Amino acid sequence: MTTEIWNTLLSIGGEGILIEVKGQDAEKQWKFRRVVTDLETGDRSFSNAETDALALIESYAWLSLYPMYIDEALVNQVKRKILTHSYRNDSAFSAWTEKCFPERDKNQVKLANWLLTSKSTIVLTGAGMSTESNLPDFRSKEGWWRSIDPITVAAPEALDNNYELFTDFYTARLEALEGTAPHEGHQVIADWEERGFVDAVATQNVDGLHTAAGSKNVYELHGSLKNIYCHNCGAKAAPSDFKAKRKCGVCGGKLRPGVILFGEMLPQEAWNTALSRIKSASLIIVIGTSLEVYPANQLPLLASGRTVYLNAEVSSSGQDFDLVLEGKAKTIITEVQRIMHEAEGLV
Repeated sequence: MTTEIWNTLLSIGGEGILIEVKGQDAEKQWKFRRVVTDLETGDRSFSNAETDALALIESYAWLSLYPMYIDEALVNQVKRKILTHSYRNDSAFSAWTEKCFPERDKNQVKLANWLLTSKSTIVLTGAGMSTESNLPDFRSKEGWWRSIDPITVAAPEALDNNYELFTDFYTARLEALEGTAPHEGHQVIADWEERGFVDAVATQNVDGLHTAAGSKNVYELHGSLKNIYCHNCGAKAAPSDFKAKRKCGVCGGKLRPGVILFGEMLPQEAWNTALSRIKSASLIIVIGTSLEVYPANQLPLLASGRTVYLNAEVSSSGQDFDLVLEGKAKTIITEVQRIMHEAEGLV
């Protein structure tokens, strides 16, 4: 009589029990059985053979327990379960992450989990989101503001007192934007929206790169650089008219880009809608902002859901967020995308 050999594929420790999933690869068709051991008495119970390994242990809330061993034969199935499970016990999530994603950044894995389990997610982006598309961050040490006083050029008064500098400055910004394309991080966020992981993007950027990448629900909190209009009558004009320093074709007034200048109010419709969605979202992801400018610096107070801060340089304000990831936006976003793909079995 031949004794059947069942190999241990998954071993999980709980309070007073050991849960094991054992497997047998018979003619390219895996069979699995559950073995539960009472650690106090040594009693063992066995299940019948099944073809779904993890279904055998669902009734034990095994993701809240602690992994001891995971065989390669089951690791991909376990990864998907981990990333799509809403955890109440952070230490259990950390333990499973260590076992299944030993080479991955643990905060990136956590963000992937939060994205996959969130009921509603809003992304808010700042200048750091655009720098990897070779657009300058105006508040960095190397940014535009280093050599130009923003009050001099980016204020309504410049239209009357220094229009030449005003048009030269914003013409340079428009021309810089003409040779710029969304980077992979923009495209990933658009993909997240298309697949239902992100509901909307609120951005402090005026470059239009989120829309160019394919994002549909974009709230431009500081306006749009490409939206040229007359400062006097509001008539729309082409960017080429502004760069050529032409006057408004309707009233002869001065043209300007549709960005919010210092001292001007935010566009109320975009701001009110974004604020409402931020307040009700279960997950807010703030990317590429110094947290020096409203509304990003108020988010921990406004949001009722989880908050994530992702930036190349993490300021002390980041401590108010539930999760902080330090690094370049494109790099981290694309890595989180790869982790999410693992959960979906796409790679």
